[in-house]
Amino acid sequence: MRDAFSDRHPLVNLAFFAAAIGFAMFLMQPVCLTVAAVCALLTALFYNGRRTTALLKFILPTAAVIILVNPLFNHRGATVLTYFPWGNPLTLESVLYGIASAVLIATVALWCMSLNRVMTTDKIVFLFGKIAPSLGLLLSMALRFIPRFAAQFKETMAAQQQVSQGAGKSFVGRIKAGVRVFSVMVSRSMENAVDTSDSMKSRGYGLKGRTAFSLFRFYAKDAVLLAVMLTEAAVLSVLLLGGKLPFRYYPSVKGAIGGVWAFIFYGIYAALLLTPLLLNIGEDVKWKRLRSKI
Repeated sequence: MRDAFSDRHPLVNLAFFAAAIGFAMFLMQPVCLTVAAVCALLTALFYNGRRTTALLKFILPTAAVIILVNPLFNHRGATVLTYFPWGNPLTLESVLYGIASAVLIATVALWCMSLNRVMTTDKIVFLFGKIAPSLGLLLSMALRFIPRFAAQFKETMAAQQQVSQGAGKSFVGRIKAGVRVFSVMVSRSMENAVDTSDSMKSRGYGLKGRTAFSLFRFYAKDAVLLAVMLTEAAVLSVLLLGGKLPFRYYPSVKGAIGGVWAFIFYGIYAALLLTPLLLNIGEDVKWKRLRSKI
C-alpha cells in the first residue's frame, strides 16, 4: 500500500516531524500530552504495525521506572501524600510530574520510530547534501545504524552459538560469548563506517559543483500542505506565547484544562499531529471513489 504522506516532498516530511517532536518535548499540559501520545501511537502503528509492540515492551518499563524514581528524588510540591521511612515527603506534584515525563519520553520515542520509517536515507541526503554534506551523511548513517546493527547482531549471535556448541550455557560462558559478540559488533560497525566514508569520498560527495540525480520534486500540493502545517504550528505557538494554555506542576498543580482557547488549541494540535493519517485516509477515499466510477 502506498503512503500518501511519505510520497510528499522530504521538506514536508521533515517539517511535520520537527513540529510534532518539538511540541511534544515542550508541552507538559496533561491534555496535550494525551493528544500527542495517542496520535504518536496511531502513527507508529500505521507505519510499523506489529513492530510497534517491540518498542512498547521497552518504553513501558522505562516509563514505569521514571514514574517510580521521580518521587524518590524529587520532593517539591505543596500537597504531601505521605512520608517515606527515611523522612522525605511524597508529594502529589512529584507523582504527576513523573507521569507526565514518562508519557513525554514515550511519545517522543514513538515519533522517532515513525520518523525512521518516513525519513529514509535518500531523503536525508537530498535535504542536507548541498547545505551541509557532512551533517547529511552523519544523519543518514545514524538513521541506518540502528536497524542494520540489529540485523548484524542477530547474525553474529547465531554464528557464535553455532561455534560455541553449548559452551555458553554456564554463567562464565555466557559472559565470554557476550564479550565476543560485543567485540565483533564494534569491529563491524567501525568497518561499515570506514567503508561508507571511502565510498562517498570516491564518488565526490560534498565536492563543490557536484550534481546529483533526485526523484524528489516540489509540487503545488506539497506547498499547500507545508503552508497548512506551518500555519497550524504558528497559531499554536502564538496561543502558547499568549498564555492561552497556562499550566504548572510546581509548587502546586494549576492550569487551564477547559475553555474556548484550550479546545481551539486541542483541535489545531490534533489536526497537525494527525496529518499523515488524515492524508492517507483522504487518498484512500479518493481512490475508492474513482474505482466506483469505473
